[in-house]
Amino acid sequence: TAPQSSARVAVNGKDLAFEAYNIEGNNYFKLRDLAMAVSGTAKQFEVAWDSGKSAINLKSKLAYTPVGGEMRQGDGAAKPYSPGTSKIYKDGNEIKPTAYLINGNNYFKLRDVASVFDFGVTWNAADLTIMVNTNASYTE
Repeated sequence: TAPQSSARVAVNGKDLAFEAYNIEGNNYFKLRDLAMAVSGTAKQFEVAWDSGKSAINLKSKLAYTPVGGEMRQGDGAAKPYSPGTSKIYKDGNEIKPTAYLINGNNYFKLRDVASVFDFGVTWNAADLTIMVNTNASYTE
């Protein structure tokens, strides 16, 4: 099972609450939550389901269109997980970020998403905060 992440998250200096999970030391988030959190910035992206391809389509530089259910809070309980199986395309090209299926939703490794959309992610150990900065580029 994956425990719900206890880390705080700040996006461009603003604290946001996510339902995220920690698997093997990495934090996993729903794409729609991340897309909503960075919408309106230079690193915004749209998330759409392509039923014909049974795939997730990500489109750079487009504002996110909410579908409902984004940014919902979890119950704090650990959840079973399994590898994600959906194909994922970014701007028409297949990508392969690390993903897991948790409670009926796909969760993606934050650093993989940051790498794909080139936004900064840092860890502040002093206050246990993940900092997302859409004004910075991704670095390992």
